[in-house]
Amino acid sequence: MKASLTAAIGAAVLVGCSGGSGTTNDTQGAGGESGDKPVEISFFTNGKVNSKVIKSYSDMESFKEIEKRTGTKINFMEAADDKQFNIMLASGTYPDVMYVRGSYPGGIAKLVEDGVVIRLNELIDQHAPNFKKILEENPEVKRQIALDDGTIAKFPELALDLRRNAWSGHLIRQDWLDKVGLPAPVTIDDWYTALKAFKEKDPNGNGAADEIPLGDQTGAGSLNSFTGAFGLLNGFQVHPATGKITFGPYEAAYKDYLTAMRKWYEEGLIDPEFAAIDKKAFEAKFSNNTIGAYGGTITGINTYKELLASTVPDFNLIGVSPPVGPAGKPYSQSTRLVQNVPLDGVVVSSQAKDPVAAVKLLDFMIGPEGSLLQNWGIEGKSYTVVDGKKKFTDEIMNNPDGLLPWEAVYKYAHPTNGMAQNFDFDAWAAFELKQPAQKVANELWFNADSTLLLPPLLFKGDESQQISSIMSEVDTYVQEMRLKFVMGNEPIEQFGKYTETLNKMNIEEAIKIYQAAYDRYQAK
Repeated sequence: MKASLTAAIGAAVLVGCSGGSGTTNDTQGAGGESGDKPVEISFFTNGKVNSKVIKSYSDMESFKEIEKRTGTKINFMEAADDKQFNIMLASGTYPDVMYVRGSYPGGIAKLVEDGVVIRLNELIDQHAPNFKKILEENPEVKRQIALDDGTIAKFPELALDLRRNAWSGHLIRQDWLDKVGLPAPVTIDDWYTALKAFKEKDPNGNGAADEIPLGDQTGAGSLNSFTGAFGLLNGFQVHPATGKITFGPYEAAYKDYLTAMRKWYEEGLIDPEFAAIDKKAFEAKFSNNTIGAYGGTITGINTYKELLASTVPDFNLIGVSPPVGPAGKPYSQSTRLVQNVPLDGVVVSSQAKDPVAAVKLLDFMIGPEGSLLQNWGIEGKSYTVVDGKKKFTDEIMNNPDGLLPWEAVYKYAHPTNGMAQNFDFDAWAAFELKQPAQKVANELWFNADSTLLLPPLLFKGDESQQISSIMSEVDTYVQEMRLKFVMGNEPIEQFGKYTETLNKMNIEEAIKIYQAAYDRYQAK
């Protein structure tokens, strides 16, 4: 199956770049005057449509309309994973435009350096009025997009309204708090008091001591989310006192965090299986009405309410602000709260047959018309406008064929993810903030203190290799030791030895590289 997919993508790349499909440089299209035939743009995206209603972005009504309005035929090439992107690069033959994930080693800067993609500054200035206006009116967006030398090489997923990025944080059972007579926790001490009450006062009312006050699962990071109370992130961050870059798990305050988590674990406030439990097992425990709190995403508020509707009618899961601890502020862990754009983006390849047409297409996509189509779809079909406000139709929100809203919308638009578009908060909120509790959580998480968080940083080729080499070892060691310290397999008194080991692993060199990248970002 993989071999056939690879062959299919390879063939699509060759077709898309052959120039034998009636596309020439003197054909205008993509917002310009149309020639005899539409401009054809081959568009690679390493992520397939996951939908019951369409099989490809080509089937999405918004892209059909984008093609019509721009005089462009988009030949989508959708790969299942990042491996296909690497296979394409290795072939030496590239499509016109490519959606590149930020996880690509060296990022877009490396692709520019290697001659795979082109600088867009001049093309944007001459042929992308929508994007040019966005960059002029939002200097922070321009700083996040530009490479260190000022090169702009991508059209991004753009979130001018950062409320859209406030989708994860601390979640706790309000119905359990009501039963144990406590308010929602604000401080780290409040959390300890609440979790202790969950453990001892039978809030699920079944007469058994089966409550798991704080649930967690492998990779989810409920425990990790409490580092903010100590002024720390679980990776690189801005130090709250000095404003310099540091690595949270290397700081002295990390010992205080580990000490607190060790106490919670020892007293049975944390799921004893937290280090090995997967998503399915976590959800099973939640459905048994045994978990009182966890760190997760805003969708859980509605998902678990529906899951437990018949067995726990008063179920009420709420989001709360990050806990205030010794560091004195409710520090957010959500890096996206300071990132209007991720490191991902759509680039124009050095082999693009018509770079002007490609830029015009992408400019339309990220502009008002294209973004409206990608966020909302087709007026009168997927959405209507009432008193100046857009609203998804019943075909989307109450689908007659039983499709869930996020499934039904894919026939028309993709408001919760994208490639090159300006995300609309209201379109996203229609799917993610359906419950009043979700709206409250979104507001609380958005208003948390974001001063620890790093903007999207770019690394030079040698820096990227150094970071990758150092952090592959460091991250594994930090995770391993966190478990040992919390579970009591390693005495907390060995914290000094732990930091010495991190020093030997060259964590301070990694911090210097991050500091240099941060300084360059600030200087842009």
